[in-house]
Amino acid sequence: MEEAVGMDDSIMVTVNLHKGQSVQKMTDEELQTLLDEISASNAAMQRETAMLDKYCERMVPKEEVQQLQVVTPEHTQAAQGRSRHRSRSRTATVERLLNLTAEQKCNIAYRELEETKEVLAKLRQDSNHTIRNLQATFEEAECALTEVKKAVYEFERDIATFSQGKKESTIVPETLFKYFEDKIHAKEMLIDKLQLKNHAWKMLKAKMHQQLRLKEEAGEMLREVDFHQLKIENTQFLRQIEQYNQDLLQLKIMTGQTQIVLNSYKRKLQKMLAETKQLVSEIKSRHEMLEKIELETMEVKEDKVKAEELNKKFRNDISNYKVPDIIEYVQETWNRFNLEKKVKTWERKVDVAELSHKTCSKTWEKIKKVQ
Repeated sequence: MEEAVGMDDSIMVTVNLHKGQSVQKMTDEELQTLLDEISASNAAMQRETAMLDKYCERMVPKEEVQQLQVVTPEHTQAAQGRSRHRSRSRTATVERLLNLTAEQKCNIAYRELEETKEVLAKLRQDSNHTIRNLQATFEEAECALTEVKKAVYEFERDIATFSQGKKESTIVPETLFKYFEDKIHAKEMLIDKLQLKNHAWKMLKAKMHQQLRLKEEAGEMLREVDFHQLKIENTQFLRQIEQYNQDLLQLKIMTGQTQIVLNSYKRKLQKMLAETKQLVSEIKSRHEMLEKIELETMEVKEDKVKAEELNKKFRNDISNYKVPDIIEYVQETWNRFNLEKKVKTWERKVDVAELSHKTCSKTWEKIKKVQ
């Protein structure tokens, strides 16, 4: 259900009411929601109107705009007078006829977008130009500041130090004049050098202008079509570069993964090399131990042969051994006991004789000393 709501005397708003409700029967929340929707619609309409005004200002000449502004009030008054007698359906039909189609809105929006892009490009170009000028000014100021600092340092080094070396604290005018004359002469030489360089650059510029003029006369200059073709080729090349960048990124990822695997294999190789070195040293020690064991085995075999021969000899001795009689064994034991007893007796006699000998030696020494 649609109902016309009179907000002012000259404003009529068509409101879509749900469930057949009227404005008087709506609650505060529903009225607030309705007001928000109307505000959003008005804001969108204002934006569209502003865009249409910009489009008309750019497309329609100023003289026609002024004529329309003069004629518009009269037509507006006449339209207001006639609109009072029109019906609501007739007004809605005229408004539908006066509204722009979606295609027209899209065309206007596209033209405004292109215009905005051109303005932004121009502003970006102007900003870049201003930035370059400011950078050049800043560099020039830095160069000037460096030259000033250098001049101050040279002045303090040549003049102030020279004046401090003397007893007087004043600066000699002749030295100061000579210093400034030398500086002026150096500046004049620098100016001559820069003038020669400027003249060379001017000649190069004239030569480049002449070459450009000859190219224009020969028809080798780039036209707008060539620029469009170059733009298309540039776009294609940019797509190829983007594809190549993606491929390069993929290859970098694969390279990173390969590097990780390679590092793991390197660590395994280092571990295996360490184990191999340890095994080689262990094998060497085992070989040395084996050689030592072989030598010991040969010695054991030789000892075995000697032991077998000695064992054979002992066995032969045992087989040929005859046990003496008991009386003979007792007699031999008694004789051994008597011999041991005699040995002990003789050892005591020897000890007594040695003691007697020592006593006699001491007495003899004393006698010799007395004599």
